Amino acid sequence: MLHFTNQHIPSGSFKTSKQSNVLFKAHLGTCVGIALFDTNVNVGGIIHILLPEPVSSFAPEYPEKYASTGLPLFLQEMYAMGAKPATMAATVAGGALVGPLSHQDINLDIGGRSTDIAMKILRKEGIKIIKSETGGFFTCTLELNLSNGVTTISPAWNYNFSPFIFDKYNDSIKVSIISKENIEYTMESLSPIPQTALKIMRIVQQDNYTIESILKELQKDQVLAARTIKMCNSVIFTGKIKIESLKDALLILGENTLINSVITATIKSYFKQSDFNGYSLCRGGMFFHSVGCAVTSGIIAKITAKTDYKIGYNAELVAYTAGLLHDIGKVVLDQYIANLHPLFCREIYQNKSDYLTTEKDILGITHCETGAMLAKKWCFSDLLIDVIQYHHTPEKSSPQNRHIVSIVHIADLLMSRFNTGFEIDKIKSDNFDQILFEVGLVESDLTKIIDNIPLYVFDLNS
Repeated sequence: MLHFTNQHIPSGSFKTSKQSNVLFKAHLGTCVGIALFDTNVNVGGIIHILLPEPVSSFAPEYPEKYASTGLPLFLQEMYAMGAKPATMAATVAGGALVGPLSHQDINLDIGGRSTDIAMKILRKEGIKIIKSETGGFFTCTLELNLSNGVTTISPAWNYNFSPFIFDKYNDSIKVSIISKENIEYTMESLSPIPQTALKIMRIVQQDNYTIESILKELQKDQVLAARTIKMCNSVIFTGKIKIESLKDALLILGENTLINSVITATIKSYFKQSDFNGYSLCRGGMFFHSVGCAVTSGIIAKITAKTDYKIGYNAELVAYTAGLLHDIGKVVLDQYIANLHPLFCREIYQNKSDYLTTEKDILGITHCETGAMLAKKWCFSDLLIDVIQYHHTPEKSSPQNRHIVSIVHIADLLMSRFNTGFEIDKIKSDNFDQILFEVGLVESDLTKIIDNIPLYVFDLNS
């Protein structure tokens, strides 16, 4: 029996290879995936397209992100490996309107426009499209078997569950409701965020903090300092220049990046405590999603800093921290979700249940409520507690905190649309117009935000 190696193709990239025992996989939501294979020369590949075309008129830094510029590059590489249009076959997937939908999803139609551009290029090249499953309302996985060129398009989640498990009126469902004592016990069993990191989070939310005060605190905790230096050397922050001390990090990376690395290193350690893969479909998925939300929240905060909204602290730093922390409640509940994973997926994806309603019905508590309990236990600021408790419902947050809560909500929603397959998350967007207005954005700004998200955010191997 052949042993196959799985290779994930992240959004905004493509990979090609000669015949081998490798499975190329792309997890697709709003993004579009195209698999190509030439049986004459046994060469194949997948491209995972993020956007239809570059937002600006300048040459894009990463042309592979777009249908209009990335697909021609993908084809050139296939041709260089000996493939020919007449003997290639294409499979196209993705471009979904990932629910719950808002009119912004429909108006922007990012997936639909990417599909249209891709189809035109393929037809112009004379490449036969043998399979196409695009649009719809569900995420999917596009897979290419490089040993034989066979492609498959399948739902991101397996729905072949035992019907007994899903009888809502069966008394066995009640067993899943978590008691307050169980929640408290799980919280106590988790290693808390270090006091040094908590103090740095509080300092950052002051409008008169100094980098010296942060370094002074960081130097008190040698373990956290070492983790920070290690994080500074990751792809997230540099990956190229060797950082050997906190002083190097400050001089080379700057204040904001150093502070972000402290918080990121701490949260990575916290998320590592969950090995159950309940909310996440892969190891590290929850942390990966949180980093994506953090980076995107920072981008939104930077873009909206030009508005008239007055805020008394470094919004970009605070938004990054808030994005990292928004889902801490999931670590507490993850083991319970893992035991009920089929039921949870069915309710969300087959029965189209609201995400928080599903948690409440099955567990008796939501990850937002659990996270807020944990945040209060750890003496987080009112702002961070609001973000954790109301990132799905920012309209319920305190008016003074709603700007950051809304930013994290937008970032979370964008990650759920464009970075699928790593974490279960279905976010309602009924009040999205008002949420955009709250931070000083309009619908057309969303494409610009997506275009500014670094590619490493979409690559779990970063």
